[in-house]
Amino acid sequence: MAGRDDKTIFSSSVHWEAAVGPRLPVLIVLRGSQIGRRYLLNEDSMVLGRRGPRADLVIPADPEISSAHCRIQYDPERGAHLLQDLDSTNGTRVNGALVRSAELHDGDKVLVGRTILKFTYHDLLEAEFHQQVDQLMNIDELTGLIVLRTFEHRFRQALEECVAQNTPLVTLMMDMDGLKRINDTHGHHIGAQTVATVGRLLGGLLQPGGLVTRFGGDEFTAYSVGRGRAQGLQLCETVRSAVKSHRFEFDSVVVQPTISIGFAVYPEDGDTPQQLTRRADEALYRAKAAGRDCVRD
Repeated sequence: MAGRDDKTIFSSSVHWEAAVGPRLPVLIVLRGSQIGRRYLLNEDSMVLGRRGPRADLVIPADPEISSAHCRIQYDPERGAHLLQDLDSTNGTRVNGALVRSAELHDGDKVLVGRTILKFTYHDLLEAEFHQQVDQLMNIDELTGLIVLRTFEHRFRQALEECVAQNTPLVTLMMDMDGLKRINDTHGHHIGAQTVATVGRLLGGLLQPGGLVTRFGGDEFTAYSVGRGRAQGLQLCETVRSAVKSHRFEFDSVVVQPTISIGFAVYPEDGDTPQQLTRRADEALYRAKAAGRDCVRD
């Protein structure tokens, strides 16, 4: 508009304390199976390694990292973070140099196994930004479940811990029944809401001790730690029954999907994620062939 005195207006409600407040030490994975992941160094002393309970910061899926590989400790007198190798099998490198101990500076790159981490600092605003980016990258927008890529990392880590501790684990492959009929009759928007609701149901039923993700379309996969064959069957029947008895109503439209489930158990059916997933998928085909809305192993 002619004659208007345009000015940039900043809201007085904007708080800049987060951008100028204390900076938090973090490790960021630059290269490795969990690229982009951040590890906040929120304790005075933290051990980095391949598996718990010896490691506080667990980096899975890197066989060249020792169970307890190195320690990062804050020295209040020097106001610095010190890295110490814990007699790891393959050693620890900082900026390419093999070290027994070293003071870490902003931007230093730490090599453990095949994984490269960057040591740096984030203020609260940067931490909030990265948290939101993590959310966008790791959460399935439709169901609110973690994405398959993240699930696979955690599945591998959980199975490694079960192998080390001689603990059983059950793997589930699940496929919704009747989604095509729902899409054809009521439209894909109702079908999508149905898939989303099933995903939220599964997310609640697999806790605690388990994790679920959407495998693709209307398929889901999950694992649960500490369950052998009998407890695995019980869990699957609980999931099947919960989906069948749930009332799915959207915009006055009522639909009634069911779910078919196949499951496999460590150690009897395999000791790798690939073996367990394949056996559970084979069991799912048997459940579909048996008439759907049932469980098979």
